[in-house]
Amino acid sequence: MNDAILQYYLPHQLSPKRLDRYLASGWFRTVNMLFRAKVTCFDNDICSPINIRINLAEHEHSKRMRKLLNKNGKLFRHEIRKATITREKEELFHQHQRRFRSFLSNSLEEFLVLTPRFETYEIDVYDDDRLIAISYFDQGHNSLMSLLGLFDPGYSSYSLGIYTMLLEMEYAKSTERQWYYPGYVHERPSIYDYKLRIGKPEIYDWQSRRWLRHIDPHKLPNWADHIKNRTYALEHALQMVEISFQRKVYLFFGWHYFNSLYEQLFHCPLMLVLSDGRVVAYDVERDQYVCAKLEIYVPFRDIQMTLAPDFDVAVHHTDVMRVVEFTYRTASANDMVNYIWKTTYPQQEISWWIKSKLMN
Repeated sequence: MNDAILQYYLPHQLSPKRLDRYLASGWFRTVNMLFRAKVTCFDNDICSPINIRINLAEHEHSKRMRKLLNKNGKLFRHEIRKATITREKEELFHQHQRRFRSFLSNSLEEFLVLTPRFETYEIDVYDDDRLIAISYFDQGHNSLMSLLGLFDPGYSSYSLGIYTMLLEMEYAKSTERQWYYPGYVHERPSIYDYKLRIGKPEIYDWQSRRWLRHIDPHKLPNWADHIKNRTYALEHALQMVEISFQRKVYLFFGWHYFNSLYEQLFHCPLMLVLSDGRVVAYDVERDQYVCAKLEIYVPFRDIQMTLAPDFDVAVHHTDVMRVVEFTYRTASANDMVNYIWKTTYPQQEISWWIKSKLMN
């Protein structure tokens, strides 16, 4: 587990065939660049995105999905065109935005940057002349990547989010593309599981770097659970010797990976903040625990970010933090606790009963 848990790539140019290759290697689009992530922050916790795709050459819609296509096709009309952003679409974005979790983009234009790097199209669904749903997608040579689906909350009973994905799949088939990439789900059941309803997906496995079939994505080993389990082991050892701490989800751990200018930033997604301000955490890339002194690099108030109503500030560390010094590294949780004890109570010898607790 020594490779990066988050990667970004900003291409100057990107041909449709190159996009195919990136999608097949677990990459996806965010804003105007590609990324792939083993861990992200979501729903006041950390999670692991599990990339999925549908092989359109083998896919047939279920009876339920065919019924939805036929029913909505009779009620509404749709159009497919090159992507644009208009005031009407911005309004639909803001109506739909309450469904998003953790933190919000300030506008559709900010969330979805239209750039010549990507061949972005849209499907618009109308009730007479009223725009009630829209989906955006990028086209590769042999693939189609679904980016964003929006719908009028007043039409929730029509399953328009699923409907536009089915329309994307139909368009991909009609243009002789083989692969449909609807994005990702999470390692545990989440609001993104609706994507699993459109067909039997292939699942991207980080360990083998292969797409697997007939696999439950919620049962696949993942990095979020691994980081949590190693962090919980450290928490248990600290509690055994009654050293207090606060667990925090570090919202901006991904800045470290953005470019070389940010290499000095802290990059562990879960941190335990000690009473003296030091931070201990599990570094998944080095497979070791670290103790660090940090300082604020960018305060949250200077970052243009809108938090969703469900965002719990109490469980997050929301300032961007720079590493002043790593004071200790070790592969053992008990060894880290011994170090913290000695540096917290330098005049107090660790007692035999504490040593025996850490050994058990």
